[in-house]
Order: sequence, then structure tokens, then C-alpha cells
Amino acid sequence: MIDEQQVEELRARMARVVIRDDPAWMAEEARPLLASIDETLQQAGDLAFPLPSDLMVVLQRVLSTAMDRLENGVEEARRNPRVANIFAAFALRTYLLALVSRVGLPAGFWRTLTGLCLSLLHEANAAIRGELAWLLALAAADPRFMDARELLWALRWVQSNDPVIVLHRPGEAEEDGFVMSLQLDEPPEPKAWFFKRADSPEPSLSFSLEELAKRAEEEIRQLDGIDWTMRRRVEGGVTADGRVALLRELLDRWRYGWQQRLPRKPFDAMAELLVGWEDVLRQRMGLPTHIRPVRVTDVSISGYELRWTDREQALFFPGQVVAIRAGGDLRWILALVRWLRQHPHGLQMGIQAVGFEPEVVALSHGKPAPPGFPAQMALAVRKTPPLRVQPALICPTGTIAGSRLAMASEPAVGQWLLSQVRFIRFEAQTRCVEVFQYEVDPFPED
Repeated sequence: MIDEQQVEELRARMARVVIRDDPAWMAEEARPLLASIDETLQQAGDLAFPLPSDLMVVLQRVLSTAMDRLENGVEEARRNPRVANIFAAFALRTYLLALVSRVGLPAGFWRTLTGLCLSLLHEANAAIRGELAWLLALAAADPRFMDARELLWALRWVQSNDPVIVLHRPGEAEEDGFVMSLQLDEPPEPKAWFFKRADSPEPSLSFSLEELAKRAEEEIRQLDGIDWTMRRRVEGGVTADGRVALLRELLDRWRYGWQQRLPRKPFDAMAELLVGWEDVLRQRMGLPTHIRPVRVTDVSISGYELRWTDREQALFFPGQVVAIRAGGDLRWILALVRWLRQHPHGLQMGIQAVGFEPEVVALSHGKPAPPGFPAQMALAVRKTPPLRVQPALICPTGTIAGSRLAMASEPAVGQWLLSQVRFIRFEAQTRCVEVFQYEVDPFPED
């Protein structure tokens, strides 16, 4: 895990850098510096949130220093393609460090990137490739909902597919795609959102991710076609099923923008929160557990935005399992933590709803067995449109080893309702749980 001294040493190296067109400098200073940032990024994947205040301050200084280097090098990057490549690599790593550490980017970052893209557009470049394209692709996919492992995997996938991002001058773009503006220091937005702003900002350029979306669709088809054993093999920190789930989330952004998001509305009320797999499971089994108070600040059918002011902030991480009961509702909603950010008075987080009133079930990979058989406990949620159109099983990561299994549910007087289920889609994978859509098998094995 990174510490204050290591980050401060990295900042000192950045402060000495002057981006320029000099092959010797690129070999002796630029490439080693980028490698050092990459090493810091890998170690930052183990950070526990919220970060200590000293580390937060040092990281903010690092990002501020990196922004100074970018602003000093942008003019040379516009004139010289080799310098532009180093500039793009440095900007990409700055962006990733901000995401992984959950420290806000310095003001001017996106305006600087937009200006560089415009200069490339005026030179009649039909497409953006390399690390600048990777940066724009990740920004358009809004990867803040990912944890560090998922984010770095998504970056490797984008790198391996060499995205082609076609730029357009204002007025020449297609109806779909993403838009950036020099007036707004923000990442790319879908056009449908951009032009709904009340201040009607002037677009500077827009671009399409259609080609990258096609490649994501093709890989999803290939991964869906492999056998179950290969789909459960772990590579790069995620299984093939996990890659499919991440690719679908990226594809939803690249193909459809944010149009599929359910409407949100402000909401101010206290709620009850269960934190962690064990607490949720114990509560659903009727056992004593620790229920924590939390404030809800925003709500939609798909989830909640929460404000947490307790000292136990280290409880939370992206992918953590929680259950919430808000605003006097008697129903518990099972959810996953999707993002976290520091707040002046504590922690702010977004949670994504998985389903209502999770039911405790027991799983076995063998044929349906008599009551009392040793099994893995899991949670099941029923079909509840529009949130959920298919029932799902939620279980600790690594539990499921086959495409069919026996499920025992609805315990009553020592008896269980036994059924055989089969999985129809992998929905999500985090460091602690996996979510599978399933159906009861109409033709169970004997």
C-alpha cells in the first residue's frame, strides 16, 4: 500500500519534469516517471477508505503538480506528435490516480484535454488513438462505479482493443455520441444529457465510440459461448463472467450513453443500514445484528445516495454488500456499494439496489439432498419489475462452480423446499460477492 513518503517522492519527481521533444529526456526521465506512476497505481488498489487526512493532502499535492506539468507542456504537445504521446500518457495516469485514490482532479484538467483534442482536429486527424483515446474512452464510460481492480482491468481491455475515437467539429457530429466543451471542466457527456443543461453550453467537439462498442459486443458474444469451467477461471483478477459483466456496463455507456438511468429525485430521510455479508445474512435468518443509522440524500428505483458521518468509515469499500430500509419502508433492500467519495462532514456513497426482501437459501452442487445437508448459505431476490426482471442469487465470490445446482428455500419446521436451478446470466462480481440471474430448471436431472 502506498504511504505519504512514497507519494511525496513521486511528487518531487513530477515537479522536476518539463515535457519536451528530446529523445534522451524521454528515455532517461519520461519513461521511468510513467513507470513509477504505474507502480503507485498498482499499490493504490489496496487502499482502505476513507483515506487518512495526511495521505489525502499528499495525493492532492501530487495531482496539482501533475496538472502544472500538463499545462506547461500542452503547447509543445500541440506542435509535436512525440511530445503529444508523452502528454497523453501522463494525462491518462493522472486521471487513473485520481479515480483509484478517489481524490478530485485539479481544475482545468478537462479544459486542457479538450483544447488538445481541438488542436488535433484542426490538423485534420480523423481519429484519436493510443493513450489519449484510452483516456477519453474511460472518461465517457464514467468508471467511478468500479473499484481499483475493475478499473485497471477495464483499462487493459481498452488498451488491447486500440480504440478509434472519431472527432467532429461542432455542427458536423452525428446525433448520438459524446460531447466536450472548453466552457466546462468536465469529462465527456452523452449528447442527450449535454444539451439538456439549463445554461446551454457551447460544444467544442464531439466524438463517437461506435467502433469500440462493436468490439465489446463481439467479445461478450465470444465469452458467452465458452463452457462453464472456462467461464469460472480467474484471469487478471476477474473471471470470464466478471469480464462479461464489466463489458456490459461499459457497453451501456458507449452504446446508449446514460439514457437508461432511472430518474432520481432528492430525498432527505434517515434510514437503517446493515453492512457486510455476515450482518445481512444474520438479519435475514432472524438473528441479532448491528443496524446502523444513515442519511439518504437521493433516491431512485435503482439505488440510493447516502451520507455517512459515523467514525466507522473504514467499513465501506466498492462492492461491499449492504441492506437498507429507508423512510419508514418495512422492506429491506439488498444493495452493493458502487462508489465512495470524501465529504466535508464524512463519507458520501452510492449504492445500487439488487432486490427487495432477500431470502436465505442453501446451495449444493449435488443433486437435491435431504434436509440437513451441508450447504453454502446464499441470498435470493425475486423478480420485481422495473428494478429486476429476473430472480437472482447472491453468494460469496467463488461459491458457484457449476451451471446447475440444488437450492433449498423457505425453511419451515425443519423442512426445506428443494429445487434445481440453472443460471441464465452472470450479473455482477465484486471482491466479496457474485450475482447470478437464475431460473428453476423445468427438466431437473434425476
